[in-house]
Amino acid sequence: MNTRKMKSAILASAAAVLLLAGCGEQASNTRPVQPGTGNSQTNEPAKEPAGSTSNGGGVVLPKIELPRQSNAAADMIGLFVYQGRIYTQTDTKLAAKDAKALLGEKVGRTIGSIDEWSSQDAYATELASSIGEADIYAVKGYDPAFRLMSYAEQDGEVWTELYECLNGFTVNSGADLFGRLRLEGNLQSAQWETFNSWNESKRHLQPVAQGDAFAAFLDALNEAKPVAFDILYKQGIYDNPDQKFISLTLKDGSVTRLRLFGNGYAKYAGAAVFFRVEDAAFQALWQAMA
Repeated sequence: MNTRKMKSAILASAAAVLLLAGCGEQASNTRPVQPGTGNSQTNEPAKEPAGSTSNGGGVVLPKIELPRQSNAAADMIGLFVYQGRIYTQTDTKLAAKDAKALLGEKVGRTIGSIDEWSSQDAYATELASSIGEADIYAVKGYDPAFRLMSYAEQDGEVWTELYECLNGFTVNSGADLFGRLRLEGNLQSAQWETFNSWNESKRHLQPVAQGDAFAAFLDALNEAKPVAFDILYKQGIYDNPDQKFISLTLKDGSVTRLRLFGNGYAKYAGAAVFFRVEDAAFQALWQAMA
């Protein structure tokens, strides 16, 4: 498999188990991931849970379940259980210097009881995790049913990681997902890069002008129609390199990345759903990023 294919392929495996396909990377950690290290900081696209399913006009993001048979070659992504919900490592990043300001109430401390050989019963244990022992906190300004964070500080050094519950609910429009990210009215700056820059880890980021085209795109994103992950994945949407990536830095310091496809779709890593954005708004921004 060539480099582009390896990075473009999404392994739609159950239970958020990552079949590493020879990459040798592991997302789970025995402590919160230090910014700049670990699989969560690489350019690998997020691996999706089992395919989402359509429910009328909406898309159901199924709850994570373990596969019926374990695979010794598989590794778990970072995840934990809290109040019956499963939170997984997210593609949204938060620098250590910004973490303390967002530190909310402590909700508990995880136990390292889940690995690739665990049974489904392991998910019934409160704060069971694949990240070992870590202190978990609410994130100020965000719904704790959607986003929590791990945080550790030692000798002046901070380790932090954001986790999100992107499963077990129905998406009827873009607002059901992007609204939870608090993009509207909270944007500080935006940058974009080409597929080749992303695929080759060049990080050739260019500024996105926050004019009318960008504002119209954000509005259209909330109104976007969800499309089940399985449908476009099977059609080979990742095989076409006509893609661009937008990194949105919010006023709280968090950085959210969206993946755009030239045929009018947007994707947030980790959520098993695509969004069809209104054509005029999408193309106006797409053409502005040239």
